[in-house]
Amino acid sequence: MATLEELQARMTRLEDNKQIEKLQRIYGYYLDYHEYQKVVDLFSDNADSVEIADYGVYKGKAGVKRFYLELLGNKPPRVGELSIGMIMQGVVDVDKGGRTARGRWYCMMIEARSTLSLHEGELRQLWGNGIYENEYVKENGKWLFRKVFFFLNFRTPYEEGWLKVPVVGQNGPGTEVPPDAPPTFYYPYPSGMHLRPHYKHPITGK
Repeated sequence: MATLEELQARMTRLEDNKQIEKLQRIYGYYLDYHEYQKVVDLFSDNADSVEIADYGVYKGKAGVKRFYLELLGNKPPRVGELSIGMIMQGVVDVDKGGRTARGRWYCMMIEARSTLSLHEGELRQLWGNGIYENEYVKENGKWLFRKVFFFLNFRTPYEEGWLKVPVVGQNGPGTEVPPDAPPTFYYPYPSGMHLRPHYKHPITGK
């Protein structure tokens, strides 16, 4: 028979997982709707970094603000722009202390955006796929992002597909709002490189 303390600990872990899953999903909706201040507010004031595809590493809460507000959000969405990021297949692991956690997620993207820059050029229909490996922290009873890392597998024109044109619309670190460091792991299809998961094998422990 489990003790009362053990049952309470299990309930807390279940609630932590639910809150982290909710946090990640809400992040996706805010990102799609270009509500970048709301995205920033999901991060801890002691955030580590955000790194998306080949844009580079933006460090600390100041870097998070620069990335979402100054780089992505410096102009309003154009008429016809579309962003649908379906975040799914999450694997969340809360650390023993219950104050930090990690999560891995697939993201499938349907977009209408320019492939020349973030805000200029002809809009194109795009498919995309990538993996999030994120870190979370619990502060004052609420889960927040500590680190967001997105590994881009492909972003391809709808008409051509990832086999012919694996990546468009990624042009490396920009000069207008430069990152604090270059990308740490950018190897899209067909490189064959895989982003190592944060978790161990659930049976072998390896």
